[in-house]
Amino acid sequence: MNIHLPERQQIFTLLSTDCDNAPNSCRLAVEHCQNHFKPGERVSFHSNGIDIGTDKRIDFSRCTCWQPEALFLSHTRIKQIDWQNLAQMTQASVIQSSSLFYFHGDNIFYQEMSRLLQLHRKQLISALNTGNCAATENEISGLLGLGIGLTPSGDDYLAGLSAVLFITGHPARKYRDIFIVALEKEKHKTTQLSAITLREAIDQRYRETIYGFIYQVVNGDLENIQQSINEIKKIGSSSGCDMLCGMADAFALTKINGGNYVDQDCN
Repeated sequence: MNIHLPERQQIFTLLSTDCDNAPNSCRLAVEHCQNHFKPGERVSFHSNGIDIGTDKRIDFSRCTCWQPEALFLSHTRIKQIDWQNLAQMTQASVIQSSSLFYFHGDNIFYQEMSRLLQLHRKQLISALNTGNCAATENEISGLLGLGIGLTPSGDDYLAGLSAVLFITGHPARKYRDIFIVALEKEKHKTTQLSAITLREAIDQRYRETIYGFIYQVVNGDLENIQQSINEIKKIGSSSGCDMLCGMADAFALTKINGGNYVDQDCN
């Protein structure tokens, strides 16, 4: 259940037990939130809890804070990780998935969106490879809001890309401000929820399933990496798959041997 906070331009989410932790969220010991909360109920935030309606209170003193450690990529670690293999493995997992980037159906509307998604994706990767900041901002704008649902595929792709490229220590982190500026200019093109989710990803805040996957990558623990990929694919109708598309491209951008290492300044 989402709680809209217009004065903060934020959305706070109440989750049931079958969901994983996420930014701006609170997991409750209930199976179905909709059985306990009703649309339009008054919500009051306090330092020690949240009052909802006239008969419900969430007591923060009984909550356990989810505070994952910040991720960091050293130059040594960047050299040690097989980025190309990670990119190929991740990409292979989404080609035959629900991702709109790889739509295989007969719907001509979806076919055209898929074509545009792939076009802007390829042009964005090219712009990042060459350090063309103006083109980078332009392609981010082209992807924002492109797709369907509460979090369009283009936004989810950018969230996945940002989750990897903007890890502290990553050479592409220098492009973070371009993503922020582009999102601020063009956020009217997408939903409020999606814009907030993308901004959080740029700031390295994302749900626990994604954090676990990237944590494995950063620490070289790839033994159960496919299982982590499969868990991400379960997010939303296609959001997880679209985010994996972005992460796969981020891995490919990070490779050193025989590839383009994202270490250019803007031109």
